[in-house]
Amino acid sequence: MKTNTSTSQKIGAAIFAIGAIYMFGLGWLYSWWVVPAANQVGSVAFSGLLGFIWSLSVPLGAFIVAIGAALTARVERRVFWLLILLLVLSIAWGIVGTSNQMIPALFGIGGGLITLFFIGSVWQWARTRPTLTGTAKTGSDLRMVGLIFFVTAAWNLCGVFGIGNYVLRPELAVKFSVPIGNTINTASTVMVLLALGWGFTFFGQRMSRRAQAVDPQVDKGPQTAAAD
Repeated sequence: MKTNTSTSQKIGAAIFAIGAIYMFGLGWLYSWWVVPAANQVGSVAFSGLLGFIWSLSVPLGAFIVAIGAALTARVERRVFWLLILLLVLSIAWGIVGTSNQMIPALFGIGGGLITLFFIGSVWQWARTRPTLTGTAKTGSDLRMVGLIFFVTAAWNLCGVFGIGNYVLRPELAVKFSVPIGNTINTASTVMVLLALGWGFTFFGQRMSRRAQAVDPQVDKGPQTAAAD
């Protein structure tokens, strides 16, 4: 939004802060109380209004943070309203859901798309990296490594839900006597990989931002890396 720049930026910063507190405060801190309670009494632990607000803390909070950041960054109106549209669609999807039935094709096609997007992103990184210099090049490298961790996490999730641990097919887990330790190990690996992926992405973006602060021409035009 490019009108009332200073005012919109202040509003954006406030919205960003609200979203960040919402995500971190309820999405993470409050989970330390909700999860143990849910392990004792089930969904009753988060069935009230506070539980409902908590359940939306990350998906809704992420959009609030993004909308606040968009106002702060003075994005074009179309970008701002695209975020609003995605927020509405995300809420609608959360209410309607997809299916309670196992749809193998959904996971198969999704996995194929993730693989293709990863390969394409790394190829674009290889094409654009030579156009970067110094810190901008390092930042692009870190973001690319983050992609490796993300795609590896996705692969390990297949091992959690499908072949290997059969979380979505408990009858097969029983049939093949899958030890719960295997599932815990794979799920823990996924968490570590996701944390590393986000860490490398964050520090990569930070380094690219520093490079752009030194040279405003960095990351403009054809230099935009697909690892972004």
